[in-house]
Amino acid sequence: MHELRDVTLACIDTANHALALRALDLSRRGLAFGRTLFLTDAIPADIDVPPGIDVVAIDRLASRDDYSRFVLKSLLPHVATSHVLLVQWDGYVVNAAAFDPAFLSVDYVGAKWYWYDDAMRVGNGGFSLRSRRLLEALQDERIGLVEAEDVTICRAFRPLLEREYGIRFADEALADRFAFEAAYPTGLPFGFHGLYNFCRVVPPDELAGLAPRFSDAIAASPQLGQLLRNCIALAQWAPAAALARRRLDVLPGDAEAKSLLARAEAGLAQEPLVGRNDPCPCGSGKRYKQCHGALGAAAPEPRAAQQPATGAGSGTAQGAARAQQGVDAHRRGDIDGAERAYQSALAADPAQPLALHYLGVARYQRGRLAEALPLLERAAALVPGEAEFHNNLGLALAALDRNDEAIAAYRRSLAIKPEHATAWNNLGLVLQATNRLPDAIDAFRHALRPAPDFAQAHWNLALALLAHGDYAEGWREYEWRLRLPELGGRAAPQPAPRWQGEDIDGKTLLVTTEQGLGDAIQFVRYASTVAMRGARVIMQAPAPLRRLLASARGIASTIAAGEAAPACDHSVPLLSIPGVIGVTADDRSCSVPYLQSDTARRTAIAAQIAGIAGESRRIGVAWSGSPHNANDRRRSLPLAALAPLLEIPGIAWFSLQKGEDEAQVAQLPAAASRLHRLEARNDFDGTAALVDALDAIVTVDTSLAHLAGALAQPVHILLPFAPDWRWGTQGGTTPWYPTARLYRQPSTGDWAAAVELLRARLAR
Repeated sequence: MHELRDVTLACIDTANHALALRALDLSRRGLAFGRTLFLTDAIPADIDVPPGIDVVAIDRLASRDDYSRFVLKSLLPHVATSHVLLVQWDGYVVNAAAFDPAFLSVDYVGAKWYWYDDAMRVGNGGFSLRSRRLLEALQDERIGLVEAEDVTICRAFRPLLEREYGIRFADEALADRFAFEAAYPTGLPFGFHGLYNFCRVVPPDELAGLAPRFSDAIAASPQLGQLLRNCIALAQWAPAAALARRRLDVLPGDAEAKSLLARAEAGLAQEPLVGRNDPCPCGSGKRYKQCHGALGAAAPEPRAAQQPATGAGSGTAQGAARAQQGVDAHRRGDIDGAERAYQSALAADPAQPLALHYLGVARYQRGRLAEALPLLERAAALVPGEAEFHNNLGLALAALDRNDEAIAAYRRSLAIKPEHATAWNNLGLVLQATNRLPDAIDAFRHALRPAPDFAQAHWNLALALLAHGDYAEGWREYEWRLRLPELGGRAAPQPAPRWQGEDIDGKTLLVTTEQGLGDAIQFVRYASTVAMRGARVIMQAPAPLRRLLASARGIASTIAAGEAAPACDHSVPLLSIPGVIGVTADDRSCSVPYLQSDTARRTAIAAQIAGIAGESRRIGVAWSGSPHNANDRRRSLPLAALAPLLEIPGIAWFSLQKGEDEAQVAQLPAAASRLHRLEARNDFDGTAALVDALDAIVTVDTSLAHLAGALAQPVHILLPFAPDWRWGTQGGTTPWYPTARLYRQPSTGDWAAAVELLRARLAR
């Protein structure tokens, strides 16, 4: 029993009396509070108040704003202790053993809001610990309600509270140990908030019994709808059926609830066919519990207010056999067949961990992350000793940009299996996505210790080293790309001995291009360096770039990709040249322009632009790159995000966008009226001439950024928080292109801040 005599446990509720009393009663288990207080309008006659809970009458609260105003201005007289733990009917203590005295060292701690990207992400008020000092400070008449009371305290007036009253807010690490709401926790924190989390903290039988007690307002709420979907995803058929029926009581036409009820009832109809002591259907001759059922041996012990994890050991042999059929289909690449088998396995055994996990993997592979995540979480909770379960959970979390949670999942995997090379590699990737480059480099090195020929880890190490400025080792590791089918497969076969840097005076060197068009444009600059060593350089070029690359200094001639190679003494992949000639972080610059657009096309396009723009500045814009790029969801942005730029007076805007994303123009009439679209943008030579004829370019990180830089045109490049290696992680300029200016997201996904910096510059 933890003594918390300096803490008042309180709940304020005039709508859900029974559920609020339940939350208070559960929160007292294992804890001795100074006082337990229920502030409400009246207790219905059919509800008993558990002993030890003091009921204080208040006026009925008719809205969320009424509740928020009461918390801000009227809670203080009811709290005589140093702190108050404020709970709600859908947020309460679930792990008394997780209480940390450090919680009492701050004036406010609540669950983290993961959707904010600033320093004010703590915290949610549905389950929160507050000091009396804070309650007193809130009486300041300057503090009034802004949105909900927790937003008022933790965001709108946090600077004032910190500056003038010395109020201390918990940091994110402490908040994560205290409670969870919208983000899945690491371990089991002290408490939680959110009806949709009941599937994680309430045993299924109890949750099924709670469903009829939910009010009409709760039953019709989006939160209950999400809880229903979560229960279905976790194969909790009994509570899912009860929740669906309750929702249909108030929303009889809800098609989704009808469909989910049918799924739940089908799951309930499946009876266990084989017990733990029956022979395992795999034919091993062992009992099920000693064979496939042994997967559940590492299941955790039940914890207070949490469903006991049962693992596969309490399921059926039929479920295990069907799960294995799914795994076999999965390995063959038959994802549809695998999903059917996994769903069949879960119908027989809702807690079958292999089926839960690999159904989650299949959903992840299809990009259905919202469906994948609860399945992967459930499997990892059932079998916490399986390293691969935590590793794959980390992949789904990383794909959702829940990077800190992904890091925690990978570290759990590595705690179980320290030599798990893939988990080390995945950890390195998510560390790199948060710009923690030294840590990422260390993780990739760890991946290579048990697997020295792990080509993907070598490649990822190369990118991290180059981003960090370690070019010497970075270029060496960069050569591992040629062993990766997805990268080396794009480099043409070498028709002559590989050039390794030996004397090449008087020799012919064939340079083969690879990877993207932007890479070819960036690195063709080094043709002149090789030519200065006396080589005759022939460039094998992708068709869209052949004429343009032929204009580069040092190129004697070009051939098309796939064309028979001419006689040559040596050959080399283009992106290997920097390593061969020893390019360092300090000598990346070169004189620009090093490419030339077609003079006749440039002259014609310039005349066309002049007729449109008059005396206005002429700026080209592109907002997205190739959707096939692995990082495209982070590097591209919607056209609507550039609206502040398009409104700057005195600028004539010209679209340089091609492909499907140009359709966004039609969806934004205001943009359509401001963007001029010339035919020249539809081929690369025309794009080069168009770029050369404009005053400046605005673009995300695509080949257009490299084209403008190589043509020495002013170019403003919008970069994601963790950009491609060549841009580094800091600074507004780059040695690669003297005419470029960089505008970086200050945090993941924050294009608005980057666009505002650019808007201010263009407006000047």
